Amino acid sequence: MTIVMMLKNERMSSFKCCCKEMEHAVKDSEHPLYYSSAYKEFGIKLSSGYEYSILKYCNWCGSKLPDSKRDEWFYSLEKQGVDPWENVIPIHYLSSSWWEHA
Repeated sequence: MTIVMMLKNERMSSFKCCCKEMEHAVKDSEHPLYYSSAYKEFGIKLSSGYEYSILKYCNWCGSKLPDSKRDEWFYSLEKQGVDPWENVIPIHYLSSSWWEHA
């Protein structure tokens, strides 16, 4: 199980799910399912409210979920000299913009 921190100030972008059940769960604010458009990954929100456990497969239909772009996100920022822990993150890195329009 991989537990990661949510990206502060992340902007929600449109996403495509493997099935209607998963899509409904992501859109339902009462459901613990989480989608990070910046990292292109799905997860289950943890009680801390700032972390989630990354999912590799859909809980409903069993489909493999998209590969995360988390490592690429950090690498791309590093190439630009931006330390996401110390610097302001460019706004297009707070959504799927950085990888959809690359």
